[in-house]
Amino acid sequence: MGPREQWWFTPVLWKSIPQQEYDGPHEWAPLRERFASASPRQGQGQGHFDALDGLVEVAVGLQDLAAKYFAMILLGAAGSDRHLAAARAYIYEDRLAPNVVELCEPLAVWGRLTAVETILWVYDRHFGAQCAEGIPAYLTTMLEPEFGPAADYPREDTLEAYEAAVRTLHQQRVAELGDPNAYVLFGERFGTSPYELMMQPLMRRRFEVTTGIDCSHFYVRRDFQPLTAAAHLEAWLDSSAPDHFIPGERYFFGHHIPRDP
Repeated sequence: MGPREQWWFTPVLWKSIPQQEYDGPHEWAPLRERFASASPRQGQGQGHFDALDGLVEVAVGLQDLAAKYFAMILLGAAGSDRHLAAARAYIYEDRLAPNVVELCEPLAVWGRLTAVETILWVYDRHFGAQCAEGIPAYLTTMLEPEFGPAADYPREDTLEAYEAAVRTLHQQRVAELGDPNAYVLFGERFGTSPYELMMQPLMRRRFEVTTGIDCSHFYVRRDFQPLTAAAHLEAWLDSSAPDHFIPGERYFFGHHIPRDP
């Protein structure tokens, strides 16, 4: 498969890495292997998600920033419940602040409602640190269809009220969905979404990693082509392809990610 101009995962997964382009090119090889095992190409079997065992420890130890970012996103997008449970356990062991804060993004991509309390715990402990500034963005992406209380970055004197508002949102979503273990995005049960949502940049990326459909033609020299994207998304929604995806379940490149007890 040729390199892509835009991809939820960096194109270096599909080609060799020039030694001079990355601080730690040796760090990419095991990540590419894990990615390939979790996302075999069509007709080559199911995803082998056991390949992601130990990814938490690998991710936090990476030195190349691009490799670390990819590993974190791979963990959130393809990790099973037990992999993300391992991330939560790592956080509660009170490790170094940058590491535990970085793990909040894969927890948010995972989207399980039980992750909200862990993300809030990290925010409370590391509030004011530069590395924690993105946490409200993770929470609002999980819990709100549009910007609301979770997106309202607090001051030190409003942090307690902010956390209470997020917990209220969390309780509302649990009550609405009837499942504290539901996977959510924008306050709804995760799944392939209506056209209006999928035209948003975040949803386009989630659509691509969920379905495995090549969306690189949505871009020309890195410029988004809205009419091209709209035509392809509408055609996909009108086809039988969405029937493959069970609402509320997670998929990685079209392969169902099994739930863990």
